[in-house]
Amino acid sequence: MNKNDLFTEKNYRILQLADEITHAINEWKTKLNKIYTMSSGTLVNSEYGLVTEATYNETLVSINENIASIINTINSFETFLWDRKEIKQFNINNTLQNIVSSYTSIYKKYNISIETDYFTTIYIFGYENELSKIFLYILKSLINVLKNKSESKLVVINTQTNKNKTIITFKSTNVTVDEIPLDISLHISKKIIEEYYKGEIKIANKKFKFKGKSVYGIEVCIHLSSIE
Repeated sequence: MNKNDLFTEKNYRILQLADEITHAINEWKTKLNKIYTMSSGTLVNSEYGLVTEATYNETLVSINENIASIINTINSFETFLWDRKEIKQFNINNTLQNIVSSYTSIYKKYNISIETDYFTTIYIFGYENELSKIFLYILKSLINVLKNKSESKLVVINTQTNKNKTIITFKSTNVTVDEIPLDISLHISKKIIEEYYKGEIKIANKKFKFKGKSVYGIEVCIHLSSIE
């Protein structure tokens, strides 16, 4: 890559970043206003003895969730701005399994079942750390919805190939598209998949078969190609 190519790429990244910052500012304003409203309301009510322990705990949980969302957005920016290392070949099944294995205690805590169905071996060329963060974001989004459900808590992760495309699918019962946050992290993940891996992310409510039974839920489907 010559200096002119590098300059063009840097300018393009700056324009992309400006777009992402606009989205992030709007999202952060909404969440910070919500945190301020909840905390100030609780403080005022506590002065008059109107805050119960249940209300106080509920407020703390909601504040923590909003703060976690803001932190997740910051992490997404880190992925977007990450100074990439060399492109390398890696087994995408191993990448997914490492993510799944690292959250075993959370699945057990909330009685969430994780099933995997990997195609024999799938190697692609790309930035493994970058894709790991995208896969982790999707899995955590599903878990955050499922942990508040009382039944049918299942996530199925599938990999397959179709011509030159690698297809990664996350399916979950008892979750709908409306329950998944369409936030800046998803927006950044979508851009990375589309622009660097010449692929796409599709999210839809679908019926699918699991162990011979027809179930209804959400499907997050990622199509990607190796980076050349």
